[in-house]
Amino acid sequence: MKDVTVTKRRRSWEWRVTDESGRPIMSGRERSRPAARYQGYRTLFMLLAIGQRPNEMQALRSGRNIGQTVARDRPHPVVRTAPPASAGPGSGDFTPD
Repeated sequence: MKDVTVTKRRRSWEWRVTDESGRPIMSGRERSRPAARYQGYRTLFMLLAIGQRPNEMQALRSGRNIGQTVARDRPHPVVRTAPPASAGPGSGDFTPD
């Protein structure tokens, strides 16, 4: 279960969202305690709303891109080139789509 903690740090309040093992997922600082509490619970809600699974969190911690695909697996984009400069409007070599 994820947890939100708010602690006093000098002149500001630090909020931290941690996972089940106590490792911080996200953190931040605010000037007031209510603002820190709000941001902490807002972050927790957003994490729950996007529905990250544990293996995705592991990928985020290791720095891997979850949606990354290998370039060779992607289809090549269709590239349309302009007609040569010698082909003018009256040359008949170029027909628009």
